[in-house]
Amino acid sequence: MESIPPSYTFSPPSPSYSPSPPSPSYSTELLPGEQTVEETRRLAQQTQNTGVFRRITDNITLLLRDQRPGSTIPVYGRNGFVRGQISLRSSEGLVEVTLKLDGHLRVTTSGTTVTTSVVSDSYSLWNSSSTEPCPKTLPFEIFFPTTFKDGCQARPLPPSFEDKLASAGTCSYTLSVVVSRPRRFLSSFRCSDSLVVPICYHPRSRPHTPILPSDVPFMTTVKSSPEEWHQVLSTMNATKSSKFTPVQCLLFVPSVQTYPLSETIPFHLQLRAPSSSLALFVEKSAPDRSLPVLPSGEISVRVYLLRQVVAKAYEEQKFSNRILGEGKLTYSAPLPENHHSYRNVPLGEGMDCLDWDGELRCTEDVTVASFATNPLSVRDFIVLSLEPLQPIKCPFVASKHCHPIRLVTDPWSDHTVSW
Repeated sequence: MESIPPSYTFSPPSPSYSPSPPSPSYSTELLPGEQTVEETRRLAQQTQNTGVFRRITDNITLLLRDQRPGSTIPVYGRNGFVRGQISLRSSEGLVEVTLKLDGHLRVTTSGTTVTTSVVSDSYSLWNSSSTEPCPKTLPFEIFFPTTFKDGCQARPLPPSFEDKLASAGTCSYTLSVVVSRPRRFLSSFRCSDSLVVPICYHPRSRPHTPILPSDVPFMTTVKSSPEEWHQVLSTMNATKSSKFTPVQCLLFVPSVQTYPLSETIPFHLQLRAPSSSLALFVEKSAPDRSLPVLPSGEISVRVYLLRQVVAKAYEEQKFSNRILGEGKLTYSAPLPENHHSYRNVPLGEGMDCLDWDGELRCTEDVTVASFATNPLSVRDFIVLSLEPLQPIKCPFVASKHCHPIRLVTDPWSDHTVSW
C-alpha cells in the first residue's frame, strides 16, 4: 500500500531584526583605579632552528642540521634528534666510518678527579663488510638517550654544566667521527682520522603550574588566593646575655616552588617581635621609626637566590656556593590581623611587625636548571639572611635560613610542548 506523505502548513515569516549595536571597545591597558586580579601569559613561539653547523678538517667535514643560525656550538634538548651528514675527502681503502656520542661527569675533590660515563653510543655508518663501496657522503640520524645508569638507579641525563667558580665538577658531551684505514705495512692493524665536536645538551623543563605575576600586590592575592603562597618560618635568636625576645621570620614565596630562570619571583617578608627588638632593624636617625631602612639599621636583611654545587668522589664531598640574584625589598603595610597565617603562628600580645614586599630574579648568565646525580648535583635555594653589622655589640645572633626550590629553564605553558 502506498503511503501518503503528511501535509504541512506554511510557517509565518520570520520576524525582522534590527542590527545589533557595535560591541564596546576593550583595551589591555588598565584605567585609573583598576588592577589585574589574574593573568595568563602566552608563551612566545619558539624560534625555528633552521641553521646548520659545520666543522671541517683536512679529510672530514661534519654538518649538523636544525641549529640556531650563527651558533658556535651545537645544542640539543631532551631526547634530541641529531641529524646531519659526514663528507669524506676520499672514501678509498677505508675499513669503517663510525659516529660516536659520548658524555661524561667529572668531579674533583682534594686533587682527585673521578670520571663517570653517562653516554657512550657508537654507530657504524659503513664498514668493509658491506657489498657497496663507501660513499663520500654519509647521512645519519640518531637520538640523545633520556636516562643513564647512576649506580643502581636510572636518572634523567644531566645537562651540560661547568662549575666555573670552584671547578668542582663538569658535565660535557661530544660527537665524534672516526674514519678507520688499515696500516700500510700491517694490514691487521688500523690507523684512523677523527673529528671531535663539543656539543651542548640543554634539556628544557617548566613548572607544573604558573606563578602569580610579580606586579600583582601581595595583599591582593593573599586574601583572595592564599593557596598561591607557601609560608617559610625561621627565628632569629637573641644572645644568652640579652633580655631581647627572638624575632619570628615569616617568608612567603609562590607555592609552586618551581621557578623559571627567566621570570621574576615575588615574595613577602614579615618580622614579628616586640618593638624593642624590631628597633634594631630600623634606621635610628629616621624621624619615623616605623620605616625600615635596610642597609643603615643595626641588622641587615637580605633575601637572595643561592646555587650550591655538590661534587662527590669516594665518599668525600666538595661544596661551592654562588649567589644567582639579590632580592629587592620595599617596605609594605603589615598583614591584616585576621590573616590565616596567624592561626599557625599567632601574633602574641605586645608583638609588632615589619613587612616588606620583594622580587628575586636570576642573573642572565644562568642557563642551567637544577639537577641531581650521585657524583654531581646542582641545588638551588631562596635564602633569608639576617646579619648584625656589629656582631659583638648586637644582642641578636646572625640567622640564615635556606629554603630549597627548583629552577627550570622555561615558564609554565598550557600548551603541550614536545621537548
